[in-house]
Amino acid sequence: MKQARRYHPLLILFGLIQLLRNSAFIALFLFVMKAGSQSFLIVWGRKLFLPFIALAALYVLIDWLSNKYEVDDAYIHLSKGIFVRSKRTVPFTKVQNIQRHTSLLHRLFGFTSLTFETGMDGSESAVEFKVISLKEANWLEEMVSAKTEAEMPEESVKTLHFSPGKKDLVKAAFTSLSFFVLLSLIASIYTKVSDFIDLEERGMGFLKGFLDSWQVQAAAIIFFLIISVLAGFLRTYIKYGKYEIFSDETRIYIRKGFLEETSFSISKDRVQAIEIKQNMMKRLTGVAEVKLVTAGDVAEGDEKEGVNSLFPFLPVDRACKIAEEILPAYEILQKMHPLPKNALWVSLLKPSLLWILSTAALVYFKPEFLGIEETWLAGSILLFFLIVFVRIAGYTNARYLINGPFIQFKTGIVGTRLFISKRSKVIEAEVTATRWQKLFGLASIQTVNRGKPVQHASVENVPADVASSFYSWYKSRREEVQIK
Repeated sequence: MKQARRYHPLLILFGLIQLLRNSAFIALFLFVMKAGSQSFLIVWGRKLFLPFIALAALYVLIDWLSNKYEVDDAYIHLSKGIFVRSKRTVPFTKVQNIQRHTSLLHRLFGFTSLTFETGMDGSESAVEFKVISLKEANWLEEMVSAKTEAEMPEESVKTLHFSPGKKDLVKAAFTSLSFFVLLSLIASIYTKVSDFIDLEERGMGFLKGFLDSWQVQAAAIIFFLIISVLAGFLRTYIKYGKYEIFSDETRIYIRKGFLEETSFSISKDRVQAIEIKQNMMKRLTGVAEVKLVTAGDVAEGDEKEGVNSLFPFLPVDRACKIAEEILPAYEILQKMHPLPKNALWVSLLKPSLLWILSTAALVYFKPEFLGIEETWLAGSILLFFLIVFVRIAGYTNARYLINGPFIQFKTGIVGTRLFISKRSKVIEAEVTATRWQKLFGLASIQTVNRGKPVQHASVENVPADVASSFYSWYKSRREEVQIK
């Protein structure tokens, strides 16, 4: 058992650096962009800026002094607070996911950050060590892993399931449209700077004379496109170039990042479901993102993205295969049952309250666009066809399958979501049927799984006998789940 102690002193330096980074733009605004301003707010802003930085720096020091932690064989004990002390005890067995994030600053000093996600709600759902030595991080992770698994193998053998090649990175750069990153960056900088400096007056005269020749214009466009593509591929390589997916008998391990490294692990028995998602661009390129639905959802540094996502640009067949390799207890079948034809008529013939109210508003106000008096009629027709398209697309993409202890739902309009879960992981099932659905012998089915947030998956307008079978299927769950 270790004695209660403070976090590493480097946490103070990290806190001060973050403080300076967050206040840099305010300083630039007050002392550079508005250097000559005598506005009341600007003048007092300059006077209060340094005292505010001093107080914030003092708070960083006091916060470090007042926070302690203690680790024993089964628990992490945390105490914090300056004027009001609070204590919290987190059992190792409650840990869902483990994440490491090593920024450039961490690497410079040979440290890392370690986060244990417990899966509970609220601001205290995670135990975070923002600055911790690699040796202690390894020790803590081994301690937690040993308690969260029922039986730890004497020697854990990890299997590499995926590491992206050049083709995968090229497809990822194209699918993610990362080559637009330079354009968005320039536009963002232009917007912020133009609020304080008249760029058009100072720079457009020079640009106008420079771009008078069409040859120069063409060369400038080609040069900009080449730079944008190179910047996009560089961004993709930095983010996904060292992406690796491993697994052993009990856990899934994912490592990524070239300059800043992030690694995290998920216990296999904590996985509640598998989610395969495709947006419009991914459907066109035939790739998908596989997400593992867990009770915990750790956030990645400043990006705040769920780290339970596998490589987000996998070919669909390969994505399903890797998911089954990582989780042998799951089975994914791409051939699923479509909705019956009368489900389309139920959807198309159902009155649209949105279209009725919108058309009534257009008739009443009769707006005109480009001097066209029948704008209201065109707007109503366009909205009608949009609603019809949405309903047809929703019907076309909807699929369902009950395969032994597994259930699969596929829904979507432009993008799609395939949700796969085991019966033992479903905590709630619901069958509903409106009067309109009953006229056509249809119903809606829904499952609920643990997660952050709670995961709902459903398919509307399935045959009534399928809904009845689904209800019976879920009742069999009592034979699979043992209450401890």
